[in-house]
Amino acid sequence: MKPTKRPPDFYAFHNYNEKDFKTISLDIENLATDKILEEKETRLIPDEASFRFLANPCADNVRVVTPKSKANWKKRFAIVGIIIVIFCFFLLLLNMNQGFQTAVKCGGCVAAAYSTGQLAKINATEDAILWVAKWACSTFSTEPYAVCDGIAEQFRGEFFYVFRRLADDPGRICASAIPECADANDPLGAGWMIDLPPPPKFPFPKLLPKTSTPSTLRVLQLTDIHVDFEYAEGSEAACQASVCCHRDKNASANLNITTPAGHWGSISKCDIPYRTLESMLRHINETEELDYIMVSGDLINHFDWEYSWEGHVGILRNLSSLFKSHFPSTPIFWGVGNHEGVPVNSFPPHTIDQDFSPSQSYEELTAMNEPWLKEKEERESSRLRGSWSTTVTKGLRLISLNTGFCIDTNFFLYLNQSDPDGTMSWFVQELYQAELAGDFVHVLAHIPPGYSDCLEGWSRNYYRVVQRFSSVIRAQFFGHVHWDYFTVFYEDMHNVESEPVSVGYISPSATTFDYLNPAYRIYTVDRNDDFGILDFETFSTDLSVTSREREPEWKKLYSARDEFNLTNLSPASWNSVIKDIHSNEEVAKRFIEKINYDMCNIRRLSFRTANPRCDADCRRSIMCFLRSGHHNDTLYCPS
Repeated sequence: MKPTKRPPDFYAFHNYNEKDFKTISLDIENLATDKILEEKETRLIPDEASFRFLANPCADNVRVVTPKSKANWKKRFAIVGIIIVIFCFFLLLLNMNQGFQTAVKCGGCVAAAYSTGQLAKINATEDAILWVAKWACSTFSTEPYAVCDGIAEQFRGEFFYVFRRLADDPGRICASAIPECADANDPLGAGWMIDLPPPPKFPFPKLLPKTSTPSTLRVLQLTDIHVDFEYAEGSEAACQASVCCHRDKNASANLNITTPAGHWGSISKCDIPYRTLESMLRHINETEELDYIMVSGDLINHFDWEYSWEGHVGILRNLSSLFKSHFPSTPIFWGVGNHEGVPVNSFPPHTIDQDFSPSQSYEELTAMNEPWLKEKEERESSRLRGSWSTTVTKGLRLISLNTGFCIDTNFFLYLNQSDPDGTMSWFVQELYQAELAGDFVHVLAHIPPGYSDCLEGWSRNYYRVVQRFSSVIRAQFFGHVHWDYFTVFYEDMHNVESEPVSVGYISPSATTFDYLNPAYRIYTVDRNDDFGILDFETFSTDLSVTSREREPEWKKLYSARDEFNLTNLSPASWNSVIKDIHSNEEVAKRFIEKINYDMCNIRRLSFRTANPRCDADCRRSIMCFLRSGHHNDTLYCPS
C-alpha cells in the first residue's frame, strides 16, 4: 500500500522534496480506541520500506516523516513502542538460562502476556501487533519481507481469535510458550487423560488368513512429498530464504545465481519437482507388485506464506490423478499432514468457529480415499476429523490418525487441548472393536508422538493407547521429520528397561527439503505372523549425478534385516539395536553416517546424502528419538 499523499509543507527536512526520499506514513486514526479501521485509513504497514527503516534507520534513502497536524501520533507510536518492549522482554524470558528461577521467569511471562492480551482486545491495535510481528520476523531472521508479511497475514485471524480468548488467562499463554510454566495436571492443557477399556479377561481368537492367499504383502509408504509445481531449474538453490528453487520476483536477482537448481531437484532447501515424483512412481510401477500404498501426509510444498484453499485442492487433485495413472487398480490410502492445513498446521476442532474449518482438505482427501473406504461410517469420520479406519485385507485394519491435533503451532489447541474432536477416544474405540473382532491393526499417521513439535498431552495419551493395545497394533507408520529412523515403545513409558511392546517406523521423505535425497520405503508384511513387519527396504537416488540427459536411478539403499543383522523386526529386536547404538560409537556412526558403496556413492542411512548436515546436537536428537514415544529427554537420551 502506498503512503498517504501529503502537501509540500508536510515535509520537514531542509532542502529535500518529496522525490528525494521514500516516505513512511504512520498515520492511523484512533489506534488506541475500539474503533475498527476503515478502508480509507492508512494502515500501520504501508510497505516494505518501514522494515528497511527499522533495520537501518540511517539509510540515506529512507526517512520517517511525522504529520505535525496529528496530535494523537505520539500516543499511537507509544502503543507500538510498548508492544516492542513487551516482545523484547518476552524474548529475554525465552532465552533465560534453565537454572534461572522458574517463578521469576513465569511471573515475567504472565505480566508480558497479560499486557499484550489487554492490548489485543482493542480492535484497532491488531495492525500494531501484526506490524511488530512482521518487524521482528524481518529483523531477527533471514526471511524477506514477502515471507514475513505472508505468514503474519495467514495466521492473523487464528492468532487473534485464540489470543483474545486467553487474554484474561495469561498463565495458559505462558504454559504454551515456556514448558517450565505449564501445569502438568491441567486437564485443558497437557494433563488430559483418555479413558481406556480394561483388557479382555480371555484373549479373543485371531482370524487366521486362508492358506491359499500369499503369505506376504508388499506395501509402499510415501511420505512428505511436498511437490513443487513452481520449481524452476536454474534458479537459486542456495538462497537466503527458508525455501529456494523458485524464480525471484526481482529480475536482477536471477542474474547472479551461485548454485543453480538442478533439472531433477536439488539437495538443498528445495522441494521436489513434479517430474522427479513422476520418475519415482514410474520406477516403482515398473519394478514392484504392490498390494496397497500408504501416503502419510504433507503433499503441499513448503511455501507456507502463499497457502490458499484453492491451491491446496488443486494440488491434491493433481496428485491423485498422477498416482491413479501409475497405479490404476492398486488401493491408495491418503493420510493428512500438517501442511494440508490453511494456514499451515491449522486444524481447529469443531468447538471453534467454523470459519476456520479445514473441511476442504478433509473433503478432498476423503474423495481421494473413497474407492477404498467402502463403509459410510469410514467416510463420515474422514470428513469430520480427518481420521478413518478401514479393512485392507481379511484380519487387518488400517487406522489413519490426524496428528494435526498434536502439533504445537495449531494455536486453537491452546484453548483446550483435551481430546480435540474426540479423536483419541475414537481411536481407542476403533482399536477396541478390532480387538473384539480378533483383527490386527496398522496405524498410519503423520507426526511421531515423541517428536519435538507434538504436544505432550497428545504424546502421552497416544503412548498409553499403544501400551493398552500392543497385542493388536502390529506396526505404526509415520513421516513428518524427513529423516529415517524408528521409535520403540515400552510397557512402562518411564522405564526403558521394561518390556518393549511396539515399534513406530518414521519413513524418509520423498522431498529433498532440506539437504536430502528423495526416498521411499516398501514393507514386507507377514500374514503368518499376525501381520507383523517381516522386513522393509528403503530406496533412494543420488540427485547430484543427474542432469537433463541423465535421469534419476532409483536403487535400494538398505534392507532393515540385512543392515542391522536382525532375525526379526520385533520390538525386542529393535530395542537391542538401540542399546548397541547408544553404547557403541561405531554402531551409532554406522546408523547415522553409514557408508554404503552399492549406489556408487557414499550414503548415510538417516540422511541419504554424502555429506549430511547433522552436527552434534542433531546426532543427539536422533539418538533420543529412538526411544522418545513421548517427551522425556532425561530418560530417553543416551548419557
